[in-house]
Amino acid sequence: MKKICEILIVVAAISLIVGVVSRLIVEPIMGIEAQAFLQFAQTCLLFAVALAAREWMIAKGK
Repeated sequence: MKKICEILIVVAAISLIVGVVSRLIVEPIMGIEAQAFLQFAQTCLLFAVALAAREWMIAKGK
């Protein structure tokens, strides 16, 4: 589960960088707008936090 969280964080970081670059050059990258990249990064980080919280709760025994 920890590995999935790490992968999600890396994917979110890459998506965030691509989104910022797309926003700075004011042109879609691969036909995808900057907003889509940024929202995908947000979703990946949300899932990473949720999975980490779930893992933490399981470790505590609740």
